[in-house]
Amino acid sequence: MKFISITMGKIAAFLCTMIGRGSTFPGIVAEKFDKNIIKKFKMPDKVIIVTGSSGKGSTTRIIANGFKDLGYSVAYNKEGGNMSYGVITTLLKNCSLRGKIKTDVVVLEMDERSVKYVTPYIHPTDMVITNVTRDQPPRQRHFQFIIEEILKGINDNIHLYLNANDPVLQRFVLNRKNKVTYYGIDKLKTSYEKNLFPVLNNSRCATCNSVLSYDYYHIEDIGKYKCSNKKCNFVMPKPKYVINDFNNGVITIDKKYKITLSNDMLYNLNNTLAAYSVLCDYKLDKKKVCESISNLNRDNKIYNKYTIKDRDVLVLNNKCENAATYNQSMLYTYNDKRDKTVVLGWLEISRRYLWDELSWLYDVEFELLKEHTSCFICTGPQAFDIAVRLKYAGIDEDKIKIHKDIYDSKDDINKSNGPIYAILNFDYINDFNTIMEGLKNEN
Repeated sequence: MKFISITMGKIAAFLCTMIGRGSTFPGIVAEKFDKNIIKKFKMPDKVIIVTGSSGKGSTTRIIANGFKDLGYSVAYNKEGGNMSYGVITTLLKNCSLRGKIKTDVVVLEMDERSVKYVTPYIHPTDMVITNVTRDQPPRQRHFQFIIEEILKGINDNIHLYLNANDPVLQRFVLNRKNKVTYYGIDKLKTSYEKNLFPVLNNSRCATCNSVLSYDYYHIEDIGKYKCSNKKCNFVMPKPKYVINDFNNGVITIDKKYKITLSNDMLYNLNNTLAAYSVLCDYKLDKKKVCESISNLNRDNKIYNKYTIKDRDVLVLNNKCENAATYNQSMLYTYNDKRDKTVVLGWLEISRRYLWDELSWLYDVEFELLKEHTSCFICTGPQAFDIAVRLKYAGIDEDKIKIHKDIYDSKDDINKSNGPIYAILNFDYINDFNTIMEGLKNEN
């Protein structure tokens, strides 16, 4: 059955490639012929899993390209299928008819709740856990639930890579014997000492549940911390790889190695450092690793910046349902003290379920934008819901403009002042850019 399953899966993969679709369908086909097919692949010595609430796709891409640039053959799910069928599809495309993976390395982005269904059978050597936040509440419930789900897929032989600045991630190593590599970021010019995000801070000690004290924050509960209980020894672990400086789009790691980034958002620093840590732990040349990451093509799906009529336009793609990623855009916008315009909206909150769940909107710290913002443009089917949230944040009603159709916001955008921060879901990015292109061509 294995031979037939793999053959039919490969045929399905070929046909899907011809029509430019199918990140999961070949896996579904293969499992129809052999429900245990995922157990029957012969994996290489290097199998790396990347999971977490956000950042896993970008981190996977950097790791995979790093190995490729340094001479390894790599299989990874670049099409984005990160559940079990997507993983099977990736393996089908890179195996022999006997199920032997033909590459030196396998790097897989993995959905947090799929880890437990896959890792027992593909035997990963390494796992990067980028973060765990309140994400997609109807599906993911609470961050502690996701931690427990991921833990079901971790055995003692897996080498973990964790952000030392994130106290929540230390819950993965309590009472466990896993080898752990920590990475982290020193205090930067964008770090701050007063807590700006009191709503979402999961700033409790993983050992005794006392409140954590911070020397500084990078964002939310991410920073340099220790337990406030003097009888407890819970403290931020010492990272092996450290970003010491970030200036003009260039990060400096361990006071020596430099990487040029495509944007200066905090998530990009964390994702890059996580990938760098994995690649360097495999004894790859650090200078060549830096060159590989620096040369990686810019991905403007999440961040884009351009100028129209002497106004800076910053397009920040934010997945709805996740206040943690949204808050990164809040902080980034807050740090620009110029008088500005902010555009907010989405076409669909989620394609995973049928109802519009908006509780996460009240975890976003819109209060940070009360100053230095002269105009808020709310757009999309939930434009009025966004406007109500802004009013609860204490924002003057006269500053709020509402348009259920994003194209109707064109005149208000044109009349507004200062740089434009477009904090939008991916389904509105092209529409917004079309509007801006139209304004550019007008006299």
